[in-house]
Amino acid sequence: MARSHAISVLLDDDLITFNRVIGVVRRRNIAIASIAAGASQTPGVSRMTFILQADDASADRLVRQLQKSFGVRHAVMFPAEEAVTREIALIKVRMDPADRAAFLSVVSQFEAAVVNEGAGACIVEIAGAAARTESCIQALERFGILEIVRSGAVAMRSAEETDPAPAPHNPSEAVL
Repeated sequence: MARSHAISVLLDDDLITFNRVIGVVRRRNIAIASIAAGASQTPGVSRMTFILQADDASADRLVRQLQKSFGVRHAVMFPAEEAVTREIALIKVRMDPADRAAFLSVVSQFEAAVVNEGAGACIVEIAGAAARTESCIQALERFGILEIVRSGAVAMRSAEETDPAPAPHNPSEAVL
């Protein structure tokens, strides 16, 4: 049965390693809900986070294949439901001055922020869990959404779930 998994990969910060990792995931033909990539806590090392729908065996095979890939320093899988996951969204909304108070009420209800205002539109930023982002988008639909941009989700094991990691062989290697 397919369930949601988060896979976190530490990899060398170069384009060829990035392409190799994407190639491994693509060849496995697994449904990916989200991909995010960015810097890690170690200079020269990037972190990629995948949220995917797969059975446990398929996700485990993917992690083992990623760990064998040149340039991958570490890969780990954990249930997405047990992780802290966050994404960011920018939502461009039509702005009618007559609806400004109601609009700002919705924005504050979701602890979002107006980050840019123009003559006929505003851009709202919201960060948090995907369900919260979806709820905010639904609440803003009545004002007229013009455009939405969402990042991929980043995920980290919760503080209670963290396994003690073995000491790295190389001090410059980061642990997940």
